[in-house]
Amino acid sequence: MARPEALGGTAELGSRLRELREERRLTQSELGRALGVAVSSISSWEGGVKIPTMRRLADYATYFAADADARLPELDSLSAEQRSERNRLKRELERLRAAGKDPVPAGSGALDFWRFRDEGPVRIVTGELSAESMSPAASVEQLNYVGLTAHSDLDAAVELFGHVRALNPGSDVGIQLARKLADDDLRAHLVFLGSGLINPWVGALTAEWPVRQVGDDSVPDGEVFELAGEPPRRLKPVFRHGLLIEDVGMLVRIPNPNNIRRTLTICSGVFTRGGFGAVRSLTDPKIRARNHEYVTGRFGEAANFGLLMRVPVINHATGTPDLQNPATRLHEWHPAT
Repeated sequence: MARPEALGGTAELGSRLRELREERRLTQSELGRALGVAVSSISSWEGGVKIPTMRRLADYATYFAADADARLPELDSLSAEQRSERNRLKRELERLRAAGKDPVPAGSGALDFWRFRDEGPVRIVTGELSAESMSPAASVEQLNYVGLTAHSDLDAAVELFGHVRALNPGSDVGIQLARKLADDDLRAHLVFLGSGLINPWVGALTAEWPVRQVGDDSVPDGEVFELAGEPPRRLKPVFRHGLLIEDVGMLVRIPNPNNIRRTLTICSGVFTRGGFGAVRSLTDPKIRARNHEYVTGRFGEAANFGLLMRVPVINHATGTPDLQNPATRLHEWHPAT
């Protein structure tokens, strides 16, 4: 099996450090005492939350190259063979550290949001259309069977699939129905599309948030966004002469609760236009740079945030929200603040 050094990145460095510890059958606490650091440091390094200094990596190399147990040995005590192994391991760890700190290639900064450095699998998850809305081609009994026709939010799914594949050529990227998610899928980078009405995973995940989607008698076939408060406030789409001219989109990113080293993203709307607009806000080549600049400026490197936005609709076209425009942003939250 190829070692993580072949992949590079902060997550791979953490995985390699954990592998070294587990091969020696040490607990994080035991290794922390040997290296003279807190167990929280060992945990954060293995989890990819923080990057160890070069000095600490040298200590790792020294410790695991030797037959050490309770304490970090002196370099002078290493045999020639151990010193050679120590130098090899030190170079390996330093390469992984450098890969994790590599800057994003010039010109691609606006694409960071959908770029996953660990090259882990990505699953774009949709709900399933009702029997009344589903195409006959969605039936496996049809000679011209087309499985994707069973998926809701297909515009958003196809838009995002191409974008994520282009940015992550080493990753396994797929579109999956929510009801067909397997155990391994749950530990991937997950992207849920659609409201809780279509995609039940979204409703379950948002139950305790300051924003949730609820049914509203004034909005047929959709779920509006309700902000917590006394009284709660509802954000609804806008109609003119019976036609939808503005939807509400939601973009959320949190750590994947099934694998906190990976992400879980939700792009939702009252209707499909809102979710599509949330996706397009960071894929549209004409405006994604501006929107990425706003997101990183507002939330930094936070792994837990959400925002609601206006999504314009003109006839069949879904407009891309401009997050730099204060009027576009309806609500934001960041639990760490």
